[in-house]
Amino acid sequence: MKPLVFLHEEQIRILFENKTLTTTNGFAYCMDDASVIHAFSEIPKVLPSGKGIRTLFLIYESKDKLEQSQIDDYHDNSLIISLTINDNKLIAKAKLLIETKIIECIVKYIPEKSELYSRSKGLLETSLLEKKTVGIVGLGSGGSPIAVELAKAGIGNFVLIDFDRIELSNVARHICGINDLGRYKTFAVRDCILLKNPYAKIKTYEIDINEKPVECNSALSDVDIIICASDNDKSRFFLNDIALKNNFPAIFGRTITRAIGGDVFRVRPHKGPCYNCLHSQNFRNTEEEISQRERQARKFLPDYTSEENLDMIVQVGLASDIAPITNFMVKLALVELSKGFPSGISSLEEDLVADYYIWANRREYVYDSLNKLEYNYNKPSILRWYGAKVEKDPNCMVCGN
Repeated sequence: MKPLVFLHEEQIRILFENKTLTTTNGFAYCMDDASVIHAFSEIPKVLPSGKGIRTLFLIYESKDKLEQSQIDDYHDNSLIISLTINDNKLIAKAKLLIETKIIECIVKYIPEKSELYSRSKGLLETSLLEKKTVGIVGLGSGGSPIAVELAKAGIGNFVLIDFDRIELSNVARHICGINDLGRYKTFAVRDCILLKNPYAKIKTYEIDINEKPVECNSALSDVDIIICASDNDKSRFFLNDIALKNNFPAIFGRTITRAIGGDVFRVRPHKGPCYNCLHSQNFRNTEEEISQRERQARKFLPDYTSEENLDMIVQVGLASDIAPITNFMVKLALVELSKGFPSGISSLEEDLVADYYIWANRREYVYDSLNKLEYNYNKPSILRWYGAKVEKDPNCMVCGN
C-alpha cells in the first residue's frame, strides 16, 4: 500500500493566498514505518508523534507544469508535495524520497473548521456550542476527560485552571500519558483538546484558586458554565460563590472512598439550591476519595507518619469507576449550554430536573444495603444513577434571603 500523506486544507488555502509564493519549507512526521505521514506548512499547535522528515511544498502555475516537474535534484529522506489549481480544483501530489527511491504517496485532506463536527449536527447545534466558553477547575482524572469530551462535542472556548503537574501516579487514570510527565496539567490537557479541535481557543492558569482567588475570579468572569472537578471543599465553596455572583451555572462532581461511587451537583443560581444548601441539609456526609499522596493524605496524619501508613490512606479507584461521574457531568453541561435551542438532547431537560445525583459502583460502605444487580431491573442496585431532591435553603448564608 502506498503511504498516506495528510494535509490541512486551511494551511493549503493560505499557501495559495500568497500569490508570490512558489516554494516553501514545511514539516512532516512519519508514523508506522512511514506508511502514514502528517505534513504541515506551518508548525502545528500540537506536535504529532513520529519521526520528523524534511518537507518541501512546491506550487505550480498549471497542471502541465506540475506534471513536467522533476524532483531528482532533491535530497534523500525528503517529502515533496506539489500543488496546483486546475479548473478550480486542487491537485496535490506527494512523493517520498528515501534511500534514492522515489515512492508515490496518496494525499488525504484534513477538513477546515466547518466540517470537523458535521456528524454532531442534529444531535447538538455545534455552531452554537462553538461560541460557548467552559471554565474547568481541576484537571485530574475527572476534569481532564471532561475537557476532551466537551471539545469533541464542539465547545469552542475553554478556561483551564490547575496548579498540579502530571506525575507518574496520575498516568493510570489520567487522559494524558507518560510523554506528558512533569508538564502542567493545564498545558497537557490543552494539547489534548487541540488534537480534537485545533480551532479551540484556550486560556490556561497554573494557579491554586484557594491561594489566588482574585485571579481565579477574573479568569472565570466571562464563562458560560463552571465545571468543578477539584478535590477539596474550600475550592468548591469558592466556585459556588463565583457562579452565584456572575449568575451562570456550575457543576460539581466527585468520587468517594476508593471510588465505590460518587455524586454530581448542579447549581442554577437563584433558581435552585447552591452548594452551601447541599451541605446544610447533610446530603454529602460521605468520605471523599483521597487520591493525592502528598497534598491530601498528609493532612490527615501527623508529620512523623511512616511512608507505609501514608500509602495506606490513599484511596484510589479505577479510571472506569470515575468515568460514569465525568460522563454525567458532561451530559449536564451540554444540557445547560444548549438550553432553549433545538437539539437532539433537549428531551433530557425533562429527565434531569434534579440538582443532585448519586452513582454507586460497588455494594460497599454506604451502598452495602443495595440489592444485587443480577436481574433486579426494578430495584435499587449498583451501576445506576439516582436523582435526589435538594431544597433551596431559605436560611442559606450564601444564597438565602
